[in-house]
Amino acid sequence: MTKLGILLSSARPNRVGEKVAQWVSASADGRFEIDLIDLREVALPSFDEPSSPKSGAEKTTDHGRSWAERIAALDAIVILTPQYNGAYPGALKNAIDFLFHEWENLPTILVGYGWGAANEVLPLLETLMGRVGADVVGSVGLGFREDLSVEGELFVTEEKAAALETALAALETKVLSPVG
Repeated sequence: MTKLGILLSSARPNRVGEKVAQWVSASADGRFEIDLIDLREVALPSFDEPSSPKSGAEKTTDHGRSWAERIAALDAIVILTPQYNGAYPGALKNAIDFLFHEWENLPTILVGYGWGAANEVLPLLETLMGRVGADVVGSVGLGFREDLSVEGELFVTEEKAAALETALAALETKVLSPVG
């Protein structure tokens, strides 16, 4: 079965990302084996490898090796991000920067949430993931008030649910019909 990572990037104690992760997981259920990756639990330190990830050098730290192995084991990923001050959390940027080749050609969906339906963070994250070679197949922005409450209660619009379904179908197609 196709292994899908759902990357929860908020490490805040009162985060709503867990509810968003449950929504994505329920939407993907039955089609994918899910690996819920919680950056709060992964707890990577600031990047501390001696070589650039792009160099292809082996990781020298246990956490670097473990992180690389976890992402390399995925067939696809959904990255969940809140919008903090117009951008993504530092923990997410650090987690992405730890790796390079593991992201390359990895079918990826971006799901952002926050005020304004994450309309500032999603383009930034798409640019970053493109820079590391990920294959971004879609994105969905959930807005406070129209799709979820600030406490995390979800009432996602049909349009956003359909957008996630379309992105999951595109992701599934990419995984089942890889180019190359």
